Amino acid sequence: MNRRLVVAVGGTAVGAALVLSGCNGDGSANTENMKLSAAQALAKTSQKAEKADTFKADLTVAGTGGDGAGKIHADGQFQLRPSLKFSAKLDEFSRNGQSVPGAKGQAVFTDNVLYAKVPQLAQFVSNGKPWVRIDVNRVAQRTGFDVQGLVGQVQKVDPAEQTKMFTGSKDARRVGAEKVDGVQTVHYTGTVTVQDALNRLDPEARAKVSKWLPKDRGNAKINFDLWADGDNLPRKIVSKTNGTQGESGSVTVLYSHYGESFTVNPPPSDQVGQLTLGALLGGD
Repeated sequence: MNRRLVVAVGGTAVGAALVLSGCNGDGSANTENMKLSAAQALAKTSQKAEKADTFKADLTVAGTGGDGAGKIHADGQFQLRPSLKFSAKLDEFSRNGQSVPGAKGQAVFTDNVLYAKVPQLAQFVSNGKPWVRIDVNRVAQRTGFDVQGLVGQVQKVDPAEQTKMFTGSKDARRVGAEKVDGVQTVHYTGTVTVQDALNRLDPEARAKVSKWLPKDRGNAKINFDLWADGDNLPRKIVSKTNGTQGESGSVTVLYSHYGESFTVNPPPSDQVGQLTLGALLGGD
């Protein structure tokens, strides 16, 4: 599964993109929203998405490419502001229909420390502990490996940046009212070129997203379907794209529990070991 393609499908936020709903959260009509065009709805929802600091997200990524087909499923609870913290798990990682051994795992991030429980890392963890503690700044200083950048990829589930990218669409349209997980929403669909999507971002966000998009973008397009509730918050997004070499990818994200506070607790100390950097990097 082509990594760049997968990210291109989801854009900067592997999860996120919404449109303005035409109904209230209780399923009743929102007459003000129904008067908006799809473009106006996207713009208004983009503004609302910027205030979505906490939420739960359920993510499915699927793709095909030169190395076959692959699928990933993960879910978690996230706080993006004022500081990043999350608790998430990866419960499916398959290639060509076969589960990849040892690839599933859990991750907890709080106070700039990442705790990971991944079978593939077990041999690099001291004393046979199931969890490993990674101080992202220390690892970066000692190895040059950008763990902070890796953790930052979690922010791809941020609804705000993806929504901004989709405001670049010139053909967005309303499909109709539908329910997502029992919540009344309005479904929109459309396409946006990768370049038009990037042009909607500020320079800092654009530079970050560009690292994960194909270098030869041309007129590549992202096809999207968006569902949002009466509070103008996303409940579901499906994005798809095709590459020039016949590869394809899709990202589906389900959102819930907006605005709810939650606590991220590190695993018990007696279950946490240290990552043996030398072994991990092939050293002594």
